[in-house]
Amino acid sequence: MHFPFTGEPYKPQMGLFPLDLNDWIEVDEHQASRLERKRELLQKERDTVLRILPESHEAVLELRRILRGHLLAVHPDHYSESDAGFLVKDTGRVFPEPDSAPEALEQIAQWTQEDWCVLSPRPPVRLIAGAVCFPSRWSLKDKIGRDSDAIHGPVPKFKESIGRPTAGFLERMSVDKPMWRLNWTIHDSDELFCPGPHPGRTDLTESNVLEHTFLRMERQTLRRLPGTQAVVFSIRNHVHPLKEVLKDPERRRLLKESLLGLPEETADYKGMRHFFGLLKKAL
Repeated sequence: MHFPFTGEPYKPQMGLFPLDLNDWIEVDEHQASRLERKRELLQKERDTVLRILPESHEAVLELRRILRGHLLAVHPDHYSESDAGFLVKDTGRVFPEPDSAPEALEQIAQWTQEDWCVLSPRPPVRLIAGAVCFPSRWSLKDKIGRDSDAIHGPVPKFKESIGRPTAGFLERMSVDKPMWRLNWTIHDSDELFCPGPHPGRTDLTESNVLEHTFLRMERQTLRRLPGTQAVVFSIRNHVHPLKEVLKDPERRRLLKESLLGLPEETADYKGMRHFFGLLKKAL
């Protein structure tokens, strides 16, 4: 389980670590069900979860080639190649060579539990394509075509604290130095598809809030593609019942201290407004 809490007061930071490309993609026991959920969302919510600008087409096709080769080499128990196309063993679905970049992006979305964003190769770095089936209280429709500052506009103190370092990193990152980071929030639902504001449960109390909330971790990776030089950003969600996380006394202590040091405005941004006080008291 990814667990980023240290007990220290909250401070905006990029929190980047070098990525071993053998660990680029995470596969677990939820693979089949989550890929089927993605397929359903691509059919029913396509306009919400899939966006692609014409300038991204070459980069999307390059991503498909690189991701296909990686999955075949690193996860052969879950992927293989046949005369008919690329086989995802967990779902039994076969994907032939795509006729277009939008089709390629839709395929990629159904290969891994990771969501995918493609950023432009030249500054200002902008979001030029995305297949995001499991957003956490944000909408791809609102972010496509925007640069880092605009994308992170709702994040409290982002621009004045890490806005410039973030833009600089995205502009300068090299092909041979992929990175990863963690992001987190706590939700009152384990639903993965959360494209916008959520009204929240109205029945939470200090005595039951730990039973009905979920730690939602995002493992994010960033790498620059060697051909088009576009930056690829992946988002892999892990959702754990908070009561399970808190069975470990040390994790409970670290989470409590971290939440006590979390500003109210940041908790609001993370979607915890209506139960943040209850959660701190319960811990």
